[in-house]
Amino acid sequence: MLIVVGKAIALLCLAGGVAVCAASLGLLPQDYLVFEAPRWAVFGAGVLSVLVGFMLLARDHRASDALASILLLALAAIAGWITFYAPEGTIQRFLPFIPADVNDALGRLLFGLGAVACVGMAIWALRRLFR
Repeated sequence: MLIVVGKAIALLCLAGGVAVCAASLGLLPQDYLVFEAPRWAVFGAGVLSVLVGFMLLARDHRASDALASILLLALAAIAGWITFYAPEGTIQRFLPFIPADVNDALGRLLFGLGAVACVGMAIWALRRLFR
C-alpha cells in the first residue's frame, strides 16, 4: 500500500512539473494560468518538480542519491541567489516590532543558512554516492 502511495505522489510530481513547464513555455492558453513570477523561474520550479518525481521513482539508491544531490544543489543556488543578488525589498515580511531593514537582513541571513544547509546535505549525498 505504501509503495502505491509513493508512486502516486511521484506521478503527481511528474505530471504537475510537466504542466508547469508547459505553461511557462506558453503551451497552455494565456488565461489558463496567470504568472506573477518570470517565466524562467516558473520553468525552473517545474523542472525541480519533475526531478522530485524521478527521484521518488528511482529504485536504485545510487540514482536516488544523485538526483537528490542535483535537487539540493539547485535549491542551494536559488537560496544563494536570493541571499546575495536579489534586489533590495525582495524579501518583504513585516513584523511590527522589527524595522524593515532588519527584516531584509534577517531574511537574507536565513536564506543563506538554508543555502549552506542544502550544500551540506548535497555533499553528504554525494559522499554516500561515491563510497
